[in-house]
Amino acid sequence: MKEITGGLENVKGYKFSAIQCGIRYTNKIDYSIIVSDTMSNASGVFTTNKICAAPVKICRERINNGIKAILINSTNANACTGDEGYLNTITLTADIAEKLQCSRDNILMASTGIIGRQLPSDKMLSAHDELIDSLTAENGTIIAEAIMTTDTFPKQAAASCVINDQEYCIAGVAKGSGMIAPNMATLLSFIITDAPVDKVFLDDRFKKLIKKTFNAITIDGDMSTNDTAIILSPAADKYYSNESELSDFIKALEYVMNRLAALLIEDGEGATKGVKIYVKGAATDDDASLISRSVSESLLVKTAIFGNDPNWGRIACAAGYSGAEIEEKELSIYLEDKPLFFKGKPTDIDYSSIEDTLKKRNYTITIDIGLGMGESVMFTTDISYDYVKINAQYST
Repeated sequence: MKEITGGLENVKGYKFSAIQCGIRYTNKIDYSIIVSDTMSNASGVFTTNKICAAPVKICRERINNGIKAILINSTNANACTGDEGYLNTITLTADIAEKLQCSRDNILMASTGIIGRQLPSDKMLSAHDELIDSLTAENGTIIAEAIMTTDTFPKQAAASCVINDQEYCIAGVAKGSGMIAPNMATLLSFIITDAPVDKVFLDDRFKKLIKKTFNAITIDGDMSTNDTAIILSPAADKYYSNESELSDFIKALEYVMNRLAALLIEDGEGATKGVKIYVKGAATDDDASLISRSVSESLLVKTAIFGNDPNWGRIACAAGYSGAEIEEKELSIYLEDKPLFFKGKPTDIDYSSIEDTLKKRNYTITIDIGLGMGESVMFTTDISYDYVKINAQYST
């Protein structure tokens, strides 16, 4: 596996387009498309929120078909828009399908932005000729920007791998800086590869890696109505499906997904810090996951991180109400390698000795439960004044 500079433009067999459509704002690239030269195998993971957007419903219906393209809009989520929103998605994807000479069932769609507003479908339909006419391989460089909403920078990653002496590429983009506590993926992420990978293997591996990457981050504890992560792999006469021959592919895919997850945390709305919460010694991995998520999503913990406050009591409290098995006398909490609370007792640490660590952009909090071998990692951000400002005025 080797890291590559750039993003989607590195992957052979795809074309891209992104334009200013004026979906909600003027002078913003807000409408884009990823088109495969062939039909592609696709795997997708979507929000578990029972209130979900129309494009999520369409993707769930079509994800097991051969996929020709993914149509993407930002600034409007097309969520809570009823039958009209669903029909708008069908109309838009059907028009793109006609232009690409395939079935509408071969077109996926993803949307992100404000909830509860109908898409300006007539305006979007009138932009389709420009969208299709602008398709080039080089335009992969602007897809990461086109899908942004409150993001402050585009997020992309790429890597190469070798399968049976043949070099292939994997690349991905993602958007999201708020409403990030998904039980599946992140707001929007699109990953493509030129390696022809068996769909059953692709489904299995993609969903497993979601748990270790996109599903191990939280910014504000809010799950979106639109969370969508999709990977495309080209159709072929013969597919790679053997675990051993795909070992380098798996490493490259994990690298791309890990890198995108890290960029999401780095760009958390108003965030000044990104902190790793490492739980070990839990009775089970599931218990460790409960604890790491509880601590990561605690507003009291997140505000303490923002304030450089070594308030380990908030961490112990959040671990205690997580629902996991826990015993106070066995619990230990560390800031990096310095114990703040050890085997149920506060330590006599000099808090001035950890001031510099608390002010760092990134550091690790370790929670040792002392009851077994269970482990879990989550990545979280602080909650700052700017987070409140950004979200207090989002719809206006």
